[in-house]
Amino acid sequence: MTFEMSRRGFLASASAAAGLALLPRGALAADELVAATFGGTWANVQKQILVPYFTRRTGASVVQSPMLATEQIAKLTAARGNQPPFDIAMLDEGPALEAIDAGLIAKYDPAKSPNFAALNPQFQGAYGPAITMQAIGIAYNPKTVKTPPTSWEDLWKPEFKGRVGITSLASTLGLAFLLEINRLAGGTEANMEPGFKRLKTLLPNLAAVSANFGAHGALFQQGEIDIGVQNFNFAEELKAKGVPIEFVRVDTGTPAWKTTMHVVAGALKPDLAYAYVDSQISADVQGEMQKSPWNVIPTSSKVPFSGLVAEKIARTPADLDKMVFFDWKAVNQNRAAWTQQFNREIRV
Repeated sequence: MTFEMSRRGFLASASAAAGLALLPRGALAADELVAATFGGTWANVQKQILVPYFTRRTGASVVQSPMLATEQIAKLTAARGNQPPFDIAMLDEGPALEAIDAGLIAKYDPAKSPNFAALNPQFQGAYGPAITMQAIGIAYNPKTVKTPPTSWEDLWKPEFKGRVGITSLASTLGLAFLLEINRLAGGTEANMEPGFKRLKTLLPNLAAVSANFGAHGALFQQGEIDIGVQNFNFAEELKAKGVPIEFVRVDTGTPAWKTTMHVVAGALKPDLAYAYVDSQISADVQGEMQKSPWNVIPTSSKVPFSGLVAEKIARTPADLDKMVFFDWKAVNQNRAAWTQQFNREIRV
């Protein structure tokens, strides 16, 4: 799907852009912004919707750099004191807190972002806006799984021996799953042992541990797994492509986290970076991204929830507040150690 902005939408965005301290249009036409993004669905939806909108608005081009949030942090840390490898960072809550503490991202100036004020208040971050909420549950193949799952416990059923897929702790999806089964087993962010103990009992059922979202989605596409942990909108995109897959929320609550966008500290193109972030949180872009096959949960108050987002996830922003959240500051203190333990103990 290619996003074609209406004349009215374009004029509105051009008017909003007047509040941005952008370079002269002639210079922008030859300019280029480097933006980190996540792979898979996010790289696709931003390429087809956000980038054309941003280019129409500024005349500038964009080079996307898909990578996990943890990889972004590593690259920015390695480049400290030198030219940053990208101008825009896109992070989940844990890595975002790490980036803030390390001084890797700049404090966000709402005066340079006309659409910031229209965000629902819980999404107005001091270091950058939340551009969506990620919600996870179970994805399964309805051709091979005849009884729809309702609980994480279903992943442990004997009939799914060698047919379950999860992701590593390098991905927030894998980490959130571990945090959730740890919570249900009586653990806390300060004590992950109940979660690891429970996860080890899943080993007979595991077919694969994916390194990232793209690899995880490929397992469903190739029929290598029948059931597993998955993000809502990633599963729905696969379904729209014809992959036999269904997404369900579990009965113990839906783990969720914010995904945020940031201007990198020392960005070479800070004005363009603000225009890019502001384009992402515009009603035009968020409204298009909420449509199928993308089903990205909007954060702008100007975009009412609709479609599959309203049907399966939330009807109002207040519904999002009822999901299961974790203390990411506490998580960051032990994430490296947990990742090492996971890599040692959870092997297929």
